[in-house]
Amino acid sequence: MDQKLADLVQKKQQPPGAGKQIDWDERRNRYVAAVEALYGQIEGMLAEAVEQGKVVPEKREKELTESYIGTYAVNDLLLLIGNEQVRFSPRGRNIAGAEGRVDVVGERGEAILILSRDANW
Repeated sequence: MDQKLADLVQKKQQPPGAGKQIDWDERRNRYVAAVEALYGQIEGMLAEAVEQGKVVPEKREKELTESYIGTYAVNDLLLLIGNEQVRFSPRGRNIAGAEGRVDVVGERGEAILILSRDANW
């Protein structure tokens, strides 16, 4: 068995409560803040187009429910560009190997943005 996998299996064998406790509220709050920071970056890049009325940004609140974290509110960001729409839709904080995920869906395709451990999308 690969050593990393063996280490993970060994770690999972430890009883609950062994080691440090996870602050799920803090993880949720960091994820929601990172999503809003992403939206701020997007809106900043599109500021001129928004001012000219070529792009209309709109936020819509939704609820996510995740294991350990519970139910919480987060925003989708919709960008209305002419007859098309692009939606940035958070999918959750608890993503294997990452700190969170936002799906990007438009009429021309889909993409997934992953929040890395160093807080970059």
